[in-house]
Amino acid sequence: MANWSELPEEIIDLVAKRLPPYPNEFAQFSCVCKSWNSVLKKQNSNIIRCAPWLMLARSKNDKQFKKGSIRSFYCHSTKRLFNYYLPQAKRTRCWGTPYGWLLTFDLDRNIHLLHPLSRVQISLPSQTTFEHQWKGPCTPEVYCQTFVTRFALASNPSIHESGQCPLVMAIYGDICRLAVASPGDKAWTSVECSTSNYEDIIFFNGHFYAISCDGILRIIEVNTRQPKAKDFASPPDNIYVCSTFYLVEFSGDLCMVERAFKGIDADTPSYDYHNETTYFVVHKFDFYSKTWTEVEDLGDHALFLGNNTSFAVSTSDYPEFRGNCIYFTDDHADFYEKKFCDMGIYDIKHDMVESFYFDDHQLSKFSRPVFFMPTL
Repeated sequence: MANWSELPEEIIDLVAKRLPPYPNEFAQFSCVCKSWNSVLKKQNSNIIRCAPWLMLARSKNDKQFKKGSIRSFYCHSTKRLFNYYLPQAKRTRCWGTPYGWLLTFDLDRNIHLLHPLSRVQISLPSQTTFEHQWKGPCTPEVYCQTFVTRFALASNPSIHESGQCPLVMAIYGDICRLAVASPGDKAWTSVECSTSNYEDIIFFNGHFYAISCDGILRIIEVNTRQPKAKDFASPPDNIYVCSTFYLVEFSGDLCMVERAFKGIDADTPSYDYHNETTYFVVHKFDFYSKTWTEVEDLGDHALFLGNNTSFAVSTSDYPEFRGNCIYFTDDHADFYEKKFCDMGIYDIKHDMVESFYFDDHQLSKFSRPVFFMPTL
């Protein structure tokens, strides 16, 4: 049969029942088409959480990829790189989440929540509705690459069957302001604050928090007509202000991760100046004293940072990943002009970075690698 989606549901059901009992096997099976995904959902009423996948750019060497409708994914469980037909992500920049959803921003300046395995899309207000727009002409490609730097969700869109969709926060614009919106809103609402230059945002214990470029933690009041950001805590001691900062929930605590990097002048003509990560430092926040304490050991946990909402997993649940390590992708504010991608694994105990590389799948100015947690 030429079209796998036309297989009778009874046959698909029989095949699915013979899959190995591993979440990533179910996830890859569901990637075939909507009908296969639908069968698996009927078999598994609960949301299946899989190990994090790395979503890569389209290949430059395969003709079918030039159409822009196929993306490559790397599954750490199976150590396989596979291709997936995903037209909803065509010519979009994507951000990952731990809920199985992506945030996409396309050349028409539309923004969506996208569940890649089911291909369900939920519309958010367009980029044109942000209050503070760039002045002067700008190409659609540059808007996609640089206008929005972060997204964070207040909850998992998959659990909102009653139509109540989650609140989304974004960091956007030339000086990295904050804005919020929900599906169905006509526009993004700016967050009132005395400063800007935010680097990361997270929804933690019922509140949005944001970290500024100088390490100041702010809490965002969103249940008001005019959302506001208020100073909540000073930076940790001895941070390097030229670092990049991330917020992540780890073992029930709010943590800030400092990512330090240096500029490298490459020796070969094919590699020019680029940023390269040198180390990470993890700080845990104490809500009683409003102070930060350095975390020297993540135990059996691994963190995932980069072009995604930062998240942690237990390596007891996902043994294919290394404990006490940080997995990171390249989210520097450059344009991938040269053949280098700052992506790898940082071993905290040995203070060592191990780079990983997927040939030209990862080298794209327009479509950067992202981690996300796939769900059916």
